[in-house]
Amino acid sequence: MDKLKCKTCGCDSLRPMQVVFDEEDAPDILGDGQDSRFYSCQVCGDNWLSVKETTPDGKCTITYVHQMGTSPVLKRVAHMSNQVIVDDDNVDEWEYFKGEEPVEEQEWRDLLSSRRDTLKSTCVN
Repeated sequence: MDKLKCKTCGCDSLRPMQVVFDEEDAPDILGDGQDSRFYSCQVCGDNWLSVKETTPDGKCTITYVHQMGTSPVLKRVAHMSNQVIVDDDNVDEWEYFKGEEPVEEQEWRDLLSSRRDTLKSTCVN
């Protein structure tokens, strides 16, 4: 896969990787209709996991988990009725979490921004 532009440092160094499980573990871990990708920046270290789950009726959720080895884990869940085109315009509802606790979108964005500022300053210095 081609490298993408990192939202933290701005470099074309974000590498998406397919998450692959052993065949015997896959049905229990991912089940049918799931796809997982891990995104990692080769410059600043920003990374996250995305897990796309699709139901037989075509509804879809995508969970983005931002951890980067620090606390708290930041999670964002997109609920969509159209699984084919994955972009913000097709999201019916977003849920935001700090750890396991639901939070308001602005608090979540502020925490992510602060985390990314720290990573960016580390790689710039």
